[in-house]
Amino acid sequence: MAIDERVIVETVTGMGLAGNEEGLIPAFGLYLTNHYADFYNRISFGVLGALVRENPELTEDAVALLTEAAHVCAFHTFGGIMSSVEWDALVQPMIESREDWVRGMMAVVNAFGWGRFRVAELLPDERLVVELRDSYESSGYLESYPRADGPRCFLANGGMAGLMNLVYQGDITRRPALTEELYREVFSDPRSFRSRERLCAAKGDSHCEFVVERMQG
Repeated sequence: MAIDERVIVETVTGMGLAGNEEGLIPAFGLYLTNHYADFYNRISFGVLGALVRENPELTEDAVALLTEAAHVCAFHTFGGIMSSVEWDALVQPMIESREDWVRGMMAVVNAFGWGRFRVAELLPDERLVVELRDSYESSGYLESYPRADGPRCFLANGGMAGLMNLVYQGDITRRPALTEELYREVFSDPRSFRSRERLCAAKGDSHCEFVVERMQG
């Protein structure tokens, strides 16, 4: 394959990405944040728990809310990275196909310490299957709660759909402005990509797995 993940991970890791006095990391043409994974987990799982306690019928709404937050995060974070000068210098020279944008972004993500992502299947403009081990969401959940009765990697799950939508629906290869209007256009399309977490370590599976496919419009 054209994408050399080892080189990308080593280079991004060696960039010395660290938060400034405000906890912000200015890199890739945007501002990343530096905070504890458990901080996000407590907020995420706390929102889920609060809504479900209020009304168990709100479970699907709570999951949809957290997934939508992941869609927005992926759109701006992944989109910003793939539009940056750092991407142009490190990843762009390796790209030989549109699918390499997906694989290249996955390699960058593996340098961030969110877990170990692996593309298990990629059908152009159709389907993506990603395996994830050591997910900080599922690991964090099991540290604080009993085994889950359903998937808990909301950010990773929505992020995978966001990546496919950026590459195939929003055509990030043309470097469009990442506006609210483009976000609504991409994600409201009846044939945009959606992801489901088929396996999740938080509910006892050996690893997490996401299946991203186009909706049937």
